[in-house]
Amino acid sequence: MKNTSLKMIALLLSAAMLTFSSCNKDDDDKGAAPTIMSVTVADDNTTADVTFSAIVFKTDAAAGNLDKASLTVTLTGGSATLADYTVTHTAGSNEAVIGLTLEGIADGTEVLTVKPASATAVYSEKGAAMVATEAKTDNLNELGIVGKWNSAGANLALLLSYAGIDSIYAEFKGDNTYLVESFTADGAKTTLTGTYTQSHSSVTGIWDITVNQASPTALTSVGIFQMYATDPITMKYEVAQTDPVIVGVTPPTAVAGFGSTSGGAYGVLNVQTYVKMQ
Repeated sequence: MKNTSLKMIALLLSAAMLTFSSCNKDDDDKGAAPTIMSVTVADDNTTADVTFSAIVFKTDAAAGNLDKASLTVTLTGGSATLADYTVTHTAGSNEAVIGLTLEGIADGTEVLTVKPASATAVYSEKGAAMVATEAKTDNLNELGIVGKWNSAGANLALLLSYAGIDSIYAEFKGDNTYLVESFTADGAKTTLTGTYTQSHSSVTGIWDITVNQASPTALTSVGIFQMYATDPITMKYEVAQTDPVIVGVTPPTAVAGFGSTSGGAYGVLNVQTYVKMQ
């Protein structure tokens, strides 16, 4: 009788162990749930790179690219707002790119937050779902002049129009290099490249800028610019060459304001309006 009881206890213990193993086997097989390791906003605020702890998928069957329905992206604080976003991802990659469409002028205090859209939105290769509370953030950059701009027609500085310029395309990059292409009415193009520095002036809203042209000839120009939160964003821009020196020409200053090239001798003839390209 005693042996029979011991056998029954042993069988019960074995069954319990098997039941315990069976209840946890699926969870163990799925492994750890993926997490968001980092969110990094690009220098020009047009995209944000998202890095996950493992390769991820849209479904628990290890299939599907993450899309806008997979991730929630929000922007809080500052002066810029998030008008729209896109999600680009390839199933089985541990990285995604968020395309950002912003409105307004970023001041650098805006916080971008990326998280899963739900508890069933992002999965690991083995089907483990990312926790819904998982999130990472990064700040937007205060861009200043960084971006792509164009100027044509009535927006051109009259001094440039008098020189035969019909339109200008300018790209100021986050690495402090720039490319400017100017076009005449017959389509002839001149390309200018170099580096620049920018900083806030003592006058609210106006920035100081120094442009060091490297090609086609080396020269330096100094001036000011100011951006306006219109739709699209516009910018007043005024610079004057300082090296090599041009006799009688001095750069505009933030204190004196726009139209202050050579102490105001040119009025608004040297003031340009740029429109930011979306």
